Amino acid sequence: VTAAPIDAVADTAGPINGTTGSTNVVNVLSNDTLNGTPVTPSDVTLTTVIPNTNLVLNPDGTVSVLPNTPAGTYTLTYQICEKLNPSNCDTAVVTVTVTAAPIDAVADTAGPINGTTGSTNVVNVLSNDTLNGTPVTPSDVTLTTVIPNTNLVLNPDGTVSVLPNTPAGTYTLTYQICEKLNPSNCDTAVVTVTVTAAPIDAVADTIGSINGSTGSTNAGNVLVNDTLNGTPVNPSDVVLTSTPQGPLTINTDGTIVVAPGTPAGIYTVDYTICEILNPTNCDTVTVTVTVTAGTIDAVNDAGTPVNGTTGGTAVANVLTNDTLNGVAVNPADV
Repeated sequence: VTAAPIDAVADTAGPINGTTGSTNVVNVLSNDTLNGTPVTPSDVTLTTVIPNTNLVLNPDGTVSVLPNTPAGTYTLTYQICEKLNPSNCDTAVVTVTVTAAPIDAVADTAGPINGTTGSTNVVNVLSNDTLNGTPVTPSDVTLTTVIPNTNLVLNPDGTVSVLPNTPAGTYTLTYQICEKLNPSNCDTAVVTVTVTAAPIDAVADTIGSINGSTGSTNAGNVLVNDTLNGTPVNPSDVVLTSTPQGPLTINTDGTIVVAPGTPAGIYTVDYTICEILNPTNCDTVTVTVTVTAGTIDAVNDAGTPVNGTTGGTAVANVLTNDTLNGVAVNPADV
């Protein structure tokens, strides 16, 4: 009497998602035969001959792929032996192909961001990225910058910062996420950030009263009430321009000059401030200066007695004790 022929036939399975694994990728007994007919599991003893750390051969013949198995091709050798004749055995190999989970880095947009102050967290690039169809867990991926930008910073936690004093414009940065389980399983995406100029506000000034006779080299400063990004203007952050209007001039430091000998009246001059960081970010207003006449004082004069018959000079000069703007009158000025 001889044992019935037994045949363990090689199996293949896959592709299997290695991130999730699977509890039943194939049943090794499904194609095995005993005495020319499909094996009845109760008639054989199933054992693992050459194991694999990522595969499990279950007692019912099913093969499981453990979760978090890296992509690759894995084999496990098993044996079936006839219970009637325990030495009547055959071996076969199970080959399982495991693939990486799908990874998807999705493009991000952010802004507008105030470029003067910048921002430490304009967007998190990982917030819309997925691994295996679910939101990325930062600890499962490696985040790197592929194409950097001098005005943007990609932080290790996925947040993007805009550096202070960034000119207005549209900036991009390309990043990559790679699965730690499968370092070559990567995807890239672009972050686009819109940066705007800070609000600039030149506020109209009213200056007076300025003595027109003496004029003034500093009748006021137009920058004292102007703002950039909501705070008083720092003169080093702006360029001031103006066109002299008659006797009025505005210096680049903001001081207002009234020329000496300016007749009393109301004078105006326009000026513009532009942000140095963003030269087209400007504002223009008008300065109004009231010029008054100098103080004039004619002082009574007491003459000396004069013989009325012959006549004579009673007062040598009535102007000698008169003043204009606090100083002796210049006859040419009156």
